[in-house]
Amino acid sequence: MNDYFINPKDFGAIGDGIHDDTEAIRAAIQKASEGSGVVKFSFGTYRTDVIDVPQAVCIKSEPTWAFRTKGRTVLIPAKEEQNCIFDVSGASGATISGLCICGNGMGSNMHGISMDRERRRDEEHAVRIDTCQIREFSGNGLNLIGAWAVSVRHSHSCHNGGYGLYLDGTDAFIVDNWFSGNKKAGFGGDTWNSAVNFTSNRVEWNGECGIRLSGGMRYNITGNYIDRSFGPAIIIEDAENYHKRLHKTHTVMPYAITVTGNTIVRSGKTAEDGSDGDCHIFMKRAAGIAIVGNTFNVWKDDGRNGRISPHKGIIIEQCSHCVIANNTMLPGAVKELIEDRGGHGDQVIIKDNVGDTVPERAWNCQDPFTPVHFMSEGGAPWFSEQLAGESND
Repeated sequence: MNDYFINPKDFGAIGDGIHDDTEAIRAAIQKASEGSGVVKFSFGTYRTDVIDVPQAVCIKSEPTWAFRTKGRTVLIPAKEEQNCIFDVSGASGATISGLCICGNGMGSNMHGISMDRERRRDEEHAVRIDTCQIREFSGNGLNLIGAWAVSVRHSHSCHNGGYGLYLDGTDAFIVDNWFSGNKKAGFGGDTWNSAVNFTSNRVEWNGECGIRLSGGMRYNITGNYIDRSFGPAIIIEDAENYHKRLHKTHTVMPYAITVTGNTIVRSGKTAEDGSDGDCHIFMKRAAGIAIVGNTFNVWKDDGRNGRISPHKGIIIEQCSHCVIANNTMLPGAVKELIEDRGGHGDQVIIKDNVGDTVPERAWNCQDPFTPVHFMSEGGAPWFSEQLAGESND
């Protein structure tokens, strides 16, 4: 394009979705790594094998994807057996921006953007993924193992067979993203991970749960909208983990996690009534957790279809030094706002959570939580009671 932008088409890429553009893309990235150039894709669909992203390069396009569409610059896999599109294991200081990366459901455990490296403390990874759409991979949309200092912003990870973003690492900034329709969790991990800011994301319609923190620690989960998870919106629980320095498996207990200022809606879509998955938050064997100042609400699928869920708001078991306080839950659950199963250690405080469950007479209303519908179907006394005589007009 010019001395600053390097176009893969200048190295022989076709971008028609048929030809294999791997070598042309690799050549363009190699050229960029030799100086200060930026690889900028022009519009097209590029079939490519795994691209090993080197240090300190920028790979980008102008973002044209939308929530339901791929846009005009798309990278797709060339082979069923490849494990990802971009491998960022050695990409310290690199940026991937503006691209749609689509797996087309190929392979058995293919990721979109992947990192797989030993944890080490000699260098912050500092990779940036910004304004990308990562969709339809058989594995995780983003698979970050051994990460140290990464940011994912303004991106959309959707309809993947695993996690939207799987994290095994520390010092991550996950801000202003969509995690939609992934078969496992929208975000999270099931191993040691820590020091994560997860802020202002929309996490919706994910299969196992919205957010899974199995063994996670030092998280700030603030200001997110978590909608219609098929299981809990958030799972916080202990996990078995192999300790590489001690060379043995041990149990990691999650601790020092703040969950505040989130809106959590209609969790437990496909959970069995009354099961551990039929709740907004499931928390077991955790310490130092603050769940404060959130709003919880039940509801059905879009179009008023499906079950009203969840039946329980928060389930807590075998925890210590935790606070669940000052949350609003109207209506926060169908049958029980907080199920405290006990078995706790010291200083578990549960107080000042306000709201109500859904009365049985409202379960079959077309729209039991909008006053005009509720009144028209004979449910007005419940709302009148809640509003202490205020008008429902």
